[in-house]
Amino acid sequence: MVSGVIIEDKSVAEVFGSLPLESSKPKILIVDDEDILRRLLVRFMANEGFEPIEAPDGPEAIELFRLKHPDVVLSDVMMPEMDGINLLKELRCIDPSAVVILMTGFGNEQVLLNSLRAGANNFFKKPFNFKEMLETVNNVLKYKLHIDPTPFYSPFLQEEKKEFLIETGKANLLPIINQITVHLKNVFPENDIMNLKIGIEEMLNNALEHGNLNISSQEKHRAIEDGCYGQLLQNRMSEQFNSRKKIVLNSQLSKDKLKVVIKDEGRGFNWKSLPEPFMENLLRFNGRGIFLTKIFFDEVVYNEKGNEVTIIKYKDKDKNFNQVCS
Repeated sequence: MVSGVIIEDKSVAEVFGSLPLESSKPKILIVDDEDILRRLLVRFMANEGFEPIEAPDGPEAIELFRLKHPDVVLSDVMMPEMDGINLLKELRCIDPSAVVILMTGFGNEQVLLNSLRAGANNFFKKPFNFKEMLETVNNVLKYKLHIDPTPFYSPFLQEEKKEFLIETGKANLLPIINQITVHLKNVFPENDIMNLKIGIEEMLNNALEHGNLNISSQEKHRAIEDGCYGQLLQNRMSEQFNSRKKIVLNSQLSKDKLKVVIKDEGRGFNWKSLPEPFMENLLRFNGRGIFLTKIFFDEVVYNEKGNEVTIIKYKDKDKNFNQVCS
């Protein structure tokens, strides 16, 4: 282990897994004042097919962001001259759709929590595992690099309701999420839309993995560590009883809110045991997806059994983090 990175005794390809690439290499800007960690990240991301760009602090990162236009930014929270939240604000002034993932250790929870509330897309606590980091980078990149929804968008939409019946064994979530969110810019600022997509996907993944497939958080974590999570999913989905299970998703977009209701056919869980997204729980929370969704959405409400969740985002509810760009 070197300063916040867990590296297993495996080849680079085994450590990282595979990354689906577009015609050109995705650019990733890595910002950290710790030289050893930053250079390790640069080397590994280059080996995985990225075009890494490195900066030791926030001001240099801003200049490189203007010059290089990276697809994603991976930044430490606490650095000299500029912390993560101020770097995030500056980058969003340059590009409202900038994708920013933060990394930090214990002791910086308040800055990290403020950064997430201000629109950062995800986070990692140090020490972190490269497999989990790359999975998250891949996740945001698929939305960043996906087809432009503009040809399917109409500014005249007043209300939209959709219902999906998703088969567990044939689940492809990306087209569903894109259909739900194609008109979000009628209601929400551009820098919210990525996080709303992430929140919907996290809840769908919970319904699929923990609900219908009955995979515990501990099982998932061990499988990711061992590099066999894809195989675990396939094994569970191949079981006839599981493959027949469905997920029902209902979405409603109006001029003042987005509401999504997701129900699985699993046994449910004790949602009352979930910690609230407060500073003291930030780096100790096992279910990072639910934690992020509680930050990105205004309401996250479960039914008594725990197999149905309703998530709601209201227009202009949180204006305290809106910033003025010079």
